[in-house]
Amino acid sequence: MLQTINQLVTTTPLDKLEIKVLLRHVLKLTQAELIMYSDRILSESEISQFNQLVEQRLLGFPIHYILGYREFYSRQFIVTRDTLIPRPETELLVSEVLQLIPRDISNIKLLDLGTGSGCIAISCKLEASNIEVVAVDKYMATLDIARKNASKLGACITFIQSDWYEKINGKFNLIVSNPPYIASGDAHLAQLKYEPEHALTDFSDGLLYFHQIISGAQRHLLAKGYLILEHGFDQALAIKKLLANGGFTNIKTIRDYAMLERVTIAQYENGRNQD
Repeated sequence: MLQTINQLVTTTPLDKLEIKVLLRHVLKLTQAELIMYSDRILSESEISQFNQLVEQRLLGFPIHYILGYREFYSRQFIVTRDTLIPRPETELLVSEVLQLIPRDISNIKLLDLGTGSGCIAISCKLEASNIEVVAVDKYMATLDIARKNASKLGACITFIQSDWYEKINGKFNLIVSNPPYIASGDAHLAQLKYEPEHALTDFSDGLLYFHQIISGAQRHLLAKGYLILEHGFDQALAIKKLLANGGFTNIKTIRDYAMLERVTIAQYENGRNQD
């Protein structure tokens, strides 16, 4: 039975916003066009494609994997099941990084650890063209997606397959990371079953990778360089202690748009603590 856009919006057993997103994806329409052509009748093949996407969503498959992309920092990033879906709160991380980059100096070097889809590294490079960016991930399938995003969006970035700092040489002005920080056994993991587990949890207490990133940063940061970390809303105090014990100073935590402690920034004084 053929149906119009409006009939599908009214009768499909999904949130109306998601219905409209899926319809726009199938029909290649803008939001305005979807409204303008609400009486348009879909073809059998269009209805079949739409119904297949609806079935996936009803099974709990994330809508951004269904679409194959996620908007981040006003750009569209390819996402697959090899990558974590970028979260809106990670845009705060990018904004904080950009504030630390002097725009009148060239050759500022940034290292992105655990790049995933590349959304952090690519957004930083496109917003601050004077920086050199190295993006690292342990998994080649994930790096392939990050490379596709960089190519698609026109960002010149060096990608390296590495387990954190394992294959990294040289020093950087900034090191940024949004590592897996959900503790093993956390109930939230069951709600995220379609995303790669290794991108969500450290299979430990949620702090394992922060230990590794912070200790390794001491060898890879230039004097007065910055380490910027995204973390869980209840991890700020533990991470501040790790940073202080690691010789970092000027430590501060930034709250996200939900007023949750989300990003912690610290400066490395080349091993010398300051009062």
